[in-house]
Order: sequence, then structure tokens, then C-alpha cells
Amino acid sequence: MIEKIKIGLNNLYLFKNKNNEYLLLDTGINVKNKGILKKLIQKIGDVKKIKVIVLSHSHADHVGNLKMLIDEIGDIRVIAHKNSENVLETGKSVIPNGFYPFTKKISKKLKTKKNFSKNIFPKLEKTDMEKVIFIDFLQQEKIFLSEYGFGNMEIIETKGYSDDSVSIEVFDEKNNEKYLFCGNLVQNLCFKFPLIPLFGENKEELIENWKKIILNGYDKIFPATGKELVVRDLIRRLGKNEKNRI
Repeated sequence: MIEKIKIGLNNLYLFKNKNNEYLLLDTGINVKNKGILKKLIQKIGDVKKIKVIVLSHSHADHVGNLKMLIDEIGDIRVIAHKNSENVLETGKSVIPNGFYPFTKKISKKLKTKKNFSKNIFPKLEKTDMEKVIFIDFLQQEKIFLSEYGFGNMEIIETKGYSDDSVSIEVFDEKNNEKYLFCGNLVQNLCFKFPLIPLFGENKEELIENWKKIILNGYDKIFPATGKELVVRDLIRRLGKNEKNRI
């Protein structure tokens, strides 16, 4: 079972295994005091059923409630890209570059503001950091979640939007379909085509990962922002990107 939770503009996802345990993808922005707890309780009853939290990347609107959830749940494992370690320790969020002319200006302006990104979300304490498993992809292309009780799920590296971006592959046995939960690698708002994100670290690397997604042939793609899409939507958007040289 897969459930979506809306926190601001972001989609969080809950995955249920056969043991009635849950994996949560991302934690949302820290704006309303424990507002996410209310939504989680409405969905699953007891937040202690959540055994694993995976972070798609370490921007503040995705890790903002991590500290609070660790405190509430207690017995939890957090899985994050190794490049997110410093951000989680300090609570200092990264200001990404802009991928479009107007977002480049916004990014440049924000980076000149003193302490804009300092302590933008609660940092993790030493005891919290002990619950985080930092993963890299030097020796393997996928991280299997079977050892955490989620045998139909794998983590893959999908950099470009950030240097610590990961996505979750899910195989739906019931429907014999393969899904990708891709964080902000793709944004799908109110436009005709899904967006190359407004902000990010490396546009060329992001586009290369879009191409890998297309080749992998996922049946559905679930972004952190916007509605689900299919591979042909990415193909059409890439074609438009090449034509207009955005």
C-alpha cells in the first residue's frame, strides 16, 4: 500500500510492508508545529509504525520535520545520501543554483544574504545522527531495502537537482508495474509538460538522469512536487528542452 501526504507544495509518501510497518519518504517543511504528526496519525494511527525514513535530498522543505519525527518515533532508521551529512548535522540548508534566467537571479540574491540558510530547520543531535545510515553508490548502483523489511523497494542515485539526491524504485507485485518516486528530479505542476526544476545544482547531470529514467521504462513516476506522470511526458519535455535550448 502506498499513501500520499501533502505538506505545503510537497508530496510525502508512505509505503506499507506485509508486517504492517511503514517507510516514509521525506518529512516536509517545518512550518506548522507537529502538523505532519496529525496527518500521519490520520493515515496510519500510530507513528511508531514508521520504521524507516528515506530522504530524497537534504533541502529544508524535505528534512524540516526529521528531528521531530526521530524524537516522536524513537526506534527508527533514517537513510540518506552521504553528501547530506553536513547539512543534517548543522541544520544549514543549501541554496541551489537557478536553472532558468529568473531563478538564477533569485539564487544569486539569496546567496548574498548573510545567514539566510543558517539553522533553517532543527539540526540532528549526536544521538540522532547514530540513527542515520549514510549511503554511497561507489560500489553498487542500487541500495536494497529488503534488510529493512521492504523487499520490493530499492534506492538509486539521481543527482542533478542536488548532489545528494536519491529516488526509490518500487515494484508493485499486484499490478506488475514498476514505479519511481523521484523527489525533485522532476517537478510536475500546472504546465503542459513536467518541468526541469526551477532550481538545482547541475542541469546536465539532471537531464542525464531523466534519460536513464526513460530507458528504465517506469510505468509511473511520482515527483515530490505535483502530480504523477508517465515516461512519455519526460520524452516530450526533453524534446521541447532541446528545441528551445532552455
